[in-house]
Amino acid sequence: MAIHRQSTNAGRVLRAIAIPLESDPHAASKARRSTRDTLTSWGLGDLADDMVLVVSELVTNAVQHGEGPIVMVLQQRDDTILAEIADTSPSLPVPRTQSTEGESGRGLSLVEAFSDDWGCRTRRRRRGKWVWCSRSLSPVATSQVGQPAPPELAPLNRTVP
Repeated sequence: MAIHRQSTNAGRVLRAIAIPLESDPHAASKARRSTRDTLTSWGLGDLADDMVLVVSELVTNAVQHGEGPIVMVLQQRDDTILAEIADTSPSLPVPRTQSTEGESGRGLSLVEAFSDDWGCRTRRRRRGKWVWCSRSLSPVATSQVGQPAPPELAPLNRTVP
């Protein structure tokens, strides 16, 4: 699992919202609700389930491993949805090897599985980092991320009596 160090800057920002979050056990719940409400109001409700999952994992990581207040930014760009989570910890995320018995350590794997791209970057004017993920608005890419591959279809041979 590779971590990209810079966020995707492709496309112009069409809409954006910044949501401040406290670094407490309720942050992930507020982030999930805000993400679903925002994407639905933007007419992008079909992406909500996957983005809610990914944002929840990133905010949970910020609460567990970060410091200080958290900011979540959602952007609709020309062809993508970008979610960015900022905290004041300078420590960059470290993907862990998953244990089948462990109850944690799967967050970044889920982010990778349900995003088209993700990564992190340091904050320019403040202490800390941004961890981001993006999803394509293209129907083909949207239907493929986080979904099992469609079954192979065998040709149908019919004989007419």
